[in-house]
Amino acid sequence: MHGTSLKSLIESQGSAGFYHKVVELLNERKLTPDDFSYHELADACGVLPRLRSLRESSLLLDRPLSSADAVNQVLQESNPGLGSHLFQIVTGELIGRKVLEGYDDDSGFIGDKLVTVIPSRYRNTRIAGFRALSGPTEVAEGHPYEESSFEEKYVTSQESKQGRILSINEELIAFDQTGEIHRRAMALGYALRQERERTIVRACTDADSSAGRYVYRPAGVGKALYLSNGSHRNYIGSGNTTSSSFNAAVALENWTDIETALYYRATQVLDDRTDGSPRPVVVPAKQLLVPEKLRGTARSIIHSTEIQVSTDAGETHVANPVHNMLEVLSSPFIDEQGGAATSSWYLGDFKRQFLWTEIWPVQTFLQRTESAAAFDRDVVLRVKARYFGGVSAVDTAFVTKVTGA
Repeated sequence: MHGTSLKSLIESQGSAGFYHKVVELLNERKLTPDDFSYHELADACGVLPRLRSLRESSLLLDRPLSSADAVNQVLQESNPGLGSHLFQIVTGELIGRKVLEGYDDDSGFIGDKLVTVIPSRYRNTRIAGFRALSGPTEVAEGHPYEESSFEEKYVTSQESKQGRILSINEELIAFDQTGEIHRRAMALGYALRQERERTIVRACTDADSSAGRYVYRPAGVGKALYLSNGSHRNYIGSGNTTSSSFNAAVALENWTDIETALYYRATQVLDDRTDGSPRPVVVPAKQLLVPEKLRGTARSIIHSTEIQVSTDAGETHVANPVHNMLEVLSSPFIDEQGGAATSSWYLGDFKRQFLWTEIWPVQTFLQRTESAAAFDRDVVLRVKARYFGGVSAVDTAFVTKVTGA
């Protein structure tokens, strides 16, 4: 878009009308932020000759850029400095969308495949459930049903706020470096996505329990999720005294290792009934989570159509019994943990076990800069991006950890 057409559109639509028209065209994908030049926008708003003085204006939007009430209030025709405000708000809208574009680039990310996202209005909330104390009983003809009792159980969520501020200085606009502004905005959004991804992967692998940061918090008390003694019925490896037949490491090398984990889940993952012996729970595995070091091995095991079997009579090829049974997921944030984590692998239904409680989805805010640092660096405006959320394990039965060494 060119400065002359922008200026005429502002004059015909009014400041608020121009802003809403821009948003409408962006929402309808008739325009993208890349179709704008901040230099030309500043010229159309009449602020190009005095960019530096914008830092002295009093505009502050303490609500997300999408807040229509806040925008309409600032863009009233009676407001002094209307051109400056319009330039700042439209610029914030465009930059905010580039931040979100960077955040929405989920190439290579697996986090949303590992958690179920639930909106939440409060942090550190109870996620309620119930414990089955007694199962169904046979009911003779004409006899009443027996009462079944349930004991309440719950876990507590834990969230944190993550965010960054992107400062736009005078030179970037004066020298018409729109592409560089957008590159930085997308990098900010991508960095937010990276942090969320790392948080989810480390939570699903319980990487930080040794440091007192727990993802599993039954009744509000943090506990290690994958206890090495096997008492949570989700661990195969050395030290498992609960299931002694599975107290050795199982390296991921071929389909029989997958079968071992599936057999463990079929025989050792039990319900918590008290009226008789615990029984197996049907919790089908859907995903196989591995470090990048094991990605090729895992994909070969799962996606091979045939396997080679050696017998006394020779070698033969048969159908792969685990072919496409599981979705293979991998992340460098497991390799990052080092040590035994680089050979451990996880199998189960992650979305049933892990929740992402989302208090605030990713948001962008426009802020006027009035600090001494802003003055020193010729900052014209700043855009803040943030999210507020966290991961919680709601149970222990749905994902099994297998140590490989």
